[in-house]
Amino acid sequence: MRQLQSLISTIVASAIECAGRGGGDADVVHGLVAGLRRLRTVVAAQAGYGAACALEDSIHAVFVDRTMQAAERSPRVLPPQTVHTRRAVQILEDSAMSCLALNAFFPGNTSIGFAVQVLAGRLVDRLGGVPDWLVILSVLRSDDSDSDGDGDEGEDPWVVPAVH
Repeated sequence: MRQLQSLISTIVASAIECAGRGGGDADVVHGLVAGLRRLRTVVAAQAGYGAACALEDSIHAVFVDRTMQAAERSPRVLPPQTVHTRRAVQILEDSAMSCLALNAFFPGNTSIGFAVQVLAGRLVDRLGGVPDWLVILSVLRSDDSDSDGDGDEGEDPWVVPAVH
């Protein structure tokens, strides 16, 4: 399992480095949130709403843990998006999908759990504190309301790796 943790940390660190080259911390923050949202979207599509809520609880647990460790307890505001945010979002969504692909090679859903810990932890680090949970929750769930209601959403090309 230490190999998996190391591999996921390396994937995310590399993505953060690439995303940060063209932009700044604000772009990386939005990319990390998008990576978490991508994980939740795939989990919800593959394993259902209950599993998506469990993933949200895992993210929240990282935030609570980091809040308890910090002297500053007031939530941080997400920075405004810049012209480089879309690039950072795409890079970090790809890294989240790479972490999901590892799920096929390790027991249970350990790669998802490690990916959540790493992405959420790096989000807190980049933001300089814990973000407002209700803001993050609304962003995580934004894909839930993206359908236009006609029942013909089509296939999402991102929803490929299976969740055990």
